[in-house]
Amino acid sequence: MRSATWQEVYARRLRAGRLDRPAPAGDLLDVVSSVLGVHAQLMTGAELAVSARVEGARRELVRELLWETRKLVKANTLRGTLHLHPASEIATFKALRTARARWREETWLREQGLTLAQAEWLREAILELLDDGEPRTREEIGRGIGGPLGAHLAADSWGHYASPANDLLCHGPPRGRNVTFVRCDRWILGWRERPPADAVRSVVTRYLETYGPARREEIEHWLALKLPDDALAQFEEIDVEGHASYVVPGTTFPEEAPRGVRLLWHYDVYVIACHPRDHLIPAHKERIFLRGAGPSPALLIDGRVAGTWRRTQRGKRMEIAVEPFRRLNQAEQSALQDDAARVARTYGAEAELV
Repeated sequence: MRSATWQEVYARRLRAGRLDRPAPAGDLLDVVSSVLGVHAQLMTGAELAVSARVEGARRELVRELLWETRKLVKANTLRGTLHLHPASEIATFKALRTARARWREETWLREQGLTLAQAEWLREAILELLDDGEPRTREEIGRGIGGPLGAHLAADSWGHYASPANDLLCHGPPRGRNVTFVRCDRWILGWRERPPADAVRSVVTRYLETYGPARREEIEHWLALKLPDDALAQFEEIDVEGHASYVVPGTTFPEEAPRGVRLLWHYDVYVIACHPRDHLIPAHKERIFLRGAGPSPALLIDGRVAGTWRRTQRGKRMEIAVEPFRRLNQAEQSALQDDAARVARTYGAEAELV
């Protein structure tokens, strides 16, 4: 069995996730692809995740790619949460939703007070209403399909009743504070559905390429999906200082030490995807994952979490307050100052580091 050190693992993860050195602006779509999408439950999280990895990326560029050129797509994918993915890859991540159709499970139906027949009716009614390719708000969809189920969908801000159709839904341009929904096969040029089993195999391989090494339970935790018994048969098991994990065969590790200081905002995919978390966050883990929620904003130093932070913008000034978990040396403080300036530039502001 081959072996690697944690230092080599973090150096590789930083390089694969473009957190050691930002990519050129023209590589934005490739970067979002390589990290398997960026979390977009909060759009600020997606925008700052991109700017941490792509040189000069601003909020306006992300929104242009979403709503004007449609090269990025916002949709419920991994773990049923909102992510941004390149349009060419959204079908792969949507197929994960059908690998486990939770809306068909008795527990989900009971929680929502639905029968399976009602859930199937909702799916067909929603997709038929959106067949014209026009984005609609949840309220408009509910009114359009009508009846008690439609009224419930229109009034439910969580949108649980739309779940049966989620494998074919993505977001359209927002209308003020209101989210709109549109069919993927009408919104995305060249849309082609993928078999769920193929999608799972592809995504597991890509996960290990970016965030590996990882164990079965860590991959299943990230996917929120139980893997087939033979899902890891094609991968290589290695030892990382006594921690047996899987990598893609032929994986190599950088010789140089992991380097870099990054301010990662809420729900950054690096903090979510890297395991084991007790090693990634050696101190004050509860401040990053509070009662299972999170991750909260994290100060990343040389690949590991070393603090938390918050930001407050007032006009053209952004106060960035950082709370390190240990004393920073002079080089780390200088790098932190540079990254605080990057965060502020994302929103056209000047940083004031506290």
